[in-house]
Amino acid sequence: MTAPVWSGVVTMTPDRYAAFAGLARPWLEEFRCCPLGMEEDSGREERAVYIVVNAEGMACYCGRTRPTRTLHRGAAVARLRRHTTGARSKREEWARYWVLPLLPDTPDEFVDWLERTVQARLGLPRRNSRWRRS
Repeated sequence: MTAPVWSGVVTMTPDRYAAFAGLARPWLEEFRCCPLGMEEDSGREERAVYIVVNAEGMACYCGRTRPTRTLHRGAAVARLRRHTTGARSKREEWARYWVLPLLPDTPDEFVDWLERTVQARLGLPRRNSRWRRS
């Protein structure tokens, strides 16, 4: 296993999730207080902000989804699968993820704002790729 490139600085907890869910209101579709395994189905969301944690529970990535022509449900797990395809360090580092599922009509601007806000509060870089080895 390679050394982690971004090991995180903040542990993701149910209380932190609840705080982020509060920020997502009134656009939060469903409160999901538990993280999922990397291959677990994320549900039926079309739009979401997701937080990836390593085996120690440290937040190491935050991203967002939006519907595409070919994908309309379970967007978070589908996006994570694209992240980890061909990316050995991500497959090795990423253990679980939390999902903030948003209503289908959530404005793009709000999704972007929520992603940036969660990243900032967890001390995550906006662009993780510069910390990754090629």
